[in-house]
Amino acid sequence: MSRTGGRGREAPSTRGCCYDNNDYKFSQPAGWRSPKIYSDHLIAAFDELWAEAERTGTDKMMTIGLHCRVIGKPARIGALERFLDHLKAKGAWVTTREAIADHWAGLYPYDPETAW
Repeated sequence: MSRTGGRGREAPSTRGCCYDNNDYKFSQPAGWRSPKIYSDHLIAAFDELWAEAERTGTDKMMTIGLHCRVIGKPARIGALERFLDHLKAKGAWVTTREAIADHWAGLYPYDPETAW
């Protein structure tokens, strides 16, 4: 479902916690088998969103569920560091959902005439 975000632009599509990129899958039998598989998956997902954004000229958002008791293990934290290094090299904006909402609201303030 989409909605208009003022001035005729579509509001960003957001999802809560996506299980697809969640570190909790380390705890599941069919989950992440190694930290490298996890970081490779995150990088591949990000690269696809980045390429799609370049092709379409639209912004993208990637949600990653992280839990200190899961990703914070010595053998796993390197996977997150590799992914963050990749984001930094691309110049991605690493932020919170609240900051994204504030940014959007600043660009497109609420207008009852165009609100749904």
